[in-house]
Amino acid sequence: MKQPDRITSAFTTLRVQMLSLAERITGNRDDAADAVQDAFVKLWQQRGRYDSVSHAQGAGMITVRTTSIDIARRNQRETDVPVEQAADVIAEADDQRTEVYQQVRQIIDNDLTQQQRTIIDLREMQGMEFDAIAARLGMQPATVRVELSRARKRVREIYRNRERRVEL
Repeated sequence: MKQPDRITSAFTTLRVQMLSLAERITGNRDDAADAVQDAFVKLWQQRGRYDSVSHAQGAGMITVRTTSIDIARRNQRETDVPVEQAADVIAEADDQRTEVYQQVRQIIDNDLTQQQRTIIDLREMQGMEFDAIAARLGMQPATVRVELSRARKRVREIYRNRERRVEL
């Protein structure tokens, strides 16, 4: 039997079971149908790997399962917020973002070298390319990348340490 026939046969034979499995995982018939269709496409793209219909069926069930789990996880992240609460949720997120930004800005201003502060400001705030920063500061682009990496690492470490102290 040809490779495409194995894939098609596997999906035709197990379509009902695949839909049932996907619906149990996703909790939604439409998402289940999407999962089965996505799984078919994934297997079709690798159709040369399956030497029998039963091999294709097993791979199909596993692919439907993992695709369904991915869809279910994606849907869990997309939480529904009632319209009445949306403004409050957005305002709270903005307040938290502003607070974090202020903390990070304070770390940059107080705990980094002047060169690191300049590189972060030019790259992150002004969006300059590494070559332009290097030319402006009389450095090699590779050195700018290294200094930026070190500065980011230092900011992360200090921020995490402060967060740990707050939790205690």
